[in-house]
Amino acid sequence: MATATVEDRLSELDRKLDFIVDELVHLKRVRNSAEDLVADLTIVGKDAMKDAVESLGSTALRPEEILQLVKSVLIDARLLQSALQQLESAADFIQDASPIVRDLFSKAVAGCQTLDERGYFTAAAAGTRVADALIQSHSQKDWKQVEASVPQLVGFLRELTRPEVLQALEAIIHGFGRVQATMNVDKSVFELVRDVNSADARRGIAILVEFLKVVGSRSVIGPAPTQSTSTTGR
Repeated sequence: MATATVEDRLSELDRKLDFIVDELVHLKRVRNSAEDLVADLTIVGKDAMKDAVESLGSTALRPEEILQLVKSVLIDARLLQSALQQLESAADFIQDASPIVRDLFSKAVAGCQTLDERGYFTAAAAGTRVADALIQSHSQKDWKQVEASVPQLVGFLRELTRPEVLQALEAIIHGFGRVQATMNVDKSVFELVRDVNSADARRGIAILVEFLKVVGSRSVIGPAPTQSTSTTGR
């Protein structure tokens, strides 16, 4: 019985040795295949490197220049992507804004047509012609004189727009219109004297006298420099 046990163990050891030998043979085959693959890849890599070197030599580029070019491409890739995104956004914006632009353009055309129908363009053209004629009919000396007179003109307009001055002008215009409408030239001397003696006539005469006094005082003050100038000239 002990002999049978020993034989079983020997048989088991034989099977294990056979398995180990088979595995070693398989590993050797795998190693040989790997070595063959490495050799083939080495040959292919050498050929590819040779072709790359020949191509680089034909383009007269150094390896550092190619490396710099690759870096620039990688860096500019983000800029290119950003530019493409902006172009897409601009295209979407143009597509969305096209109806609004067409509507605004239609309204602008309609507004210009309305202004043309009302005569604004004709008036502008006439104003341009008047301004051109005004400019051509005045010399540079005249324009300098106008420029020097601007403060006085502004002061005159300021005084002219005062309420009391406007009321006086309105009264004068209204009075002339009323006189022309109801004027009676067939009055006798007695009627004229009676009209002059009326309160309204006396008030008007007093206003006229005060006005003449103011104008006379201004005329005395104003021409003084001119008079001295003429005297000097003599």
